[in-house]
Amino acid sequence: MARKPTQRKVAGKQVTKATMPDGLMNAAPVAYPVADTSITALQVYHNPDRRPSGDGPWSNEADKVAWVDEATGLGCIMLRQKNGTISGYVGVGPEHPLFGFEADAVPVSVSNTVHGGVTYCKSCEVNRFERRAHGKPRQERYTVCHTTWVRTVQDYRTVQTTEDEFHEDLWWLGFDTDHPGDLVPNNRYGEGRKGDVYRDQSFVYANCIELARKLKSLTEKSSNRDIPTCEPLGLPAPTERSGE
Repeated sequence: MARKPTQRKVAGKQVTKATMPDGLMNAAPVAYPVADTSITALQVYHNPDRRPSGDGPWSNEADKVAWVDEATGLGCIMLRQKNGTISGYVGVGPEHPLFGFEADAVPVSVSNTVHGGVTYCKSCEVNRFERRAHGKPRQERYTVCHTTWVRTVQDYRTVQTTEDEFHEDLWWLGFDTDHPGDLVPNNRYGEGRKGDVYRDQSFVYANCIELARKLKSLTEKSSNRDIPTCEPLGLPAPTERSGE
C-alpha cells in the first residue's frame, strides 16, 4: 500500500531583530518636528531620569536628538542634562581649523554665535572613554558622539550606534543653557529667580544651526586660501629710468 504523501516543513529564515540601546525610540531615521520645521533624526532618546517633573514645555520633548544638518553636513546633537536643561553640540572632522581646540581657545567670533558661548570642546565620547577596553560602557543615551549613516543589521535597518567598529572621531563644540536668566528645571538650590526662561528645544536647535553655519564658513575660508588666484595683482607698471 502506497504511503500517503506528507507535507515537508521548510524552516523559514530566522531573523532576530537587533536589540536597540535603552531609551532609543527609533530603529531608522524619523521625522522630528522642532522650531516650526522638521529634521531627519538619526537618534531619538527618552531619558526619564533626566526629565523634569510636572508639566511644562519639556513634556513633549525628547531627551536626546541626533541629526545631520542638511545645509552644512555637520552632525548635531541636543542632549538633556541632569539638571533638566538642554545642551547643544556640533561636530567637526580632523580637517577643520578648530579641531582639537579647547573651549577657552575658540575664537570669540565663533563662541559668541551661541547662547552663553562655547563651553564644551571634546572628542567623541566613544573614543574618549575607551568603552571597549574598560568595564561598563557609557550608555549611548547620554553620549556626545555622532551617528552619520544607516546600516543593515540582520535584515533590519537601524541607525548606527557608537558601538560600531571603525568609528570616525569628531571634535564636538557645545554650549549649555544654565546661565543666569535661564530656568533650570531640576535646580537643587531652588526654583530660581522670577523671570528665568526655560530654553526649549526650538531655542537650542536654532543655536545649533547657527554654530554649524559658522563652523562651516571657517572651512570654506580655509579652502579658498589654498586656491591660487588667477586675477591680476594690480601692481603699478614699471617706470622707465633715463639712460637705459
